[in-house]
Formats: sequence, structure tokens, C-alpha cells
Amino acid sequence: MKKYRFGLNSVLRLRHLEEQQARASMLEQQRAVDEATEVLDARLAAIGAARPMPGRRQSSRFRDERDQLERHTDAVAAARASEANALAALRSARQVWEETAKRVRALERLDDRQRAAWLLDATRNAQAATDEIAQNYHDRDRR
Repeated sequence: MKKYRFGLNSVLRLRHLEEQQARASMLEQQRAVDEATEVLDARLAAIGAARPMPGRRQSSRFRDERDQLERHTDAVAAARASEANALAALRSARQVWEETAKRVRALERLDDRQRAAWLLDATRNAQAATDEIAQNYHDRDRR
């Protein structure tokens, strides 16, 4: 009997490559989220350190401190937006990866079913050949 060969093996290989690329993209997006979160944490720490000391001060120093605090606040808002964008990109990349993984698993299940059917057929054929040989020996011994 011929060796088992999955008819859609080239498609399965292509789908595996697509899945690997989608997974790599998702991992890259995860790194982007981690970096954005680190930047946000750094900005939040910086805004805490930039808080002006209470008490009286000159108006120019008050304006400078207020401007610096506003810049920190803007930086935190930008870091939050950057983190939100990175999370949205990660969700999208994860969805693409899940879709490609589903297509791969579907082909793998089809391959498994076809391999099981081929194995059953091969076993039946081998058993039929063994039965025929045994029958021939039995018939020959009767003569």
C-alpha cells in the first residue's frame, strides 16, 4: 500500500507560516504594550516628583512650576494614549493570530481524520492479504 500523504500538505505548511508570522506580530505588539506601560509608569513617577512644594514663592517661580506640572500632565496623557493604542493594536494582532491558528487547527484535524481512515484501510488490506495467504495454505494442506 502507498505511504500516507495529506493532499493539502502544502496549504497546511503555508497556514503554519501564516500562524508563525501572526504570532510574531502579536509578540511584537505585546513588547510595544510593555514599553508603553513602562513609559506611562515613568511619566507618573515624574509627575509625582515634580509636585511643587507648598508655601509662598515668587510669581515667576509659581508660573514655572505650574508650566512644568502641565507639561508632565500632558506627557502622562500622551503616554496613556500611547498605551491605549498599543493595547488596541495588541488586541487586533491577537485576533489575527487566533484566526490563523483556527485555520491551521482545522487543517490538522482534517489531516488526522484522513490519516485515521488511511490507517484503517491499510489495516483492512493487510488483514485481507493475511487471510488470503492463510486460506491458500489451508486449501493447499487439504489437497
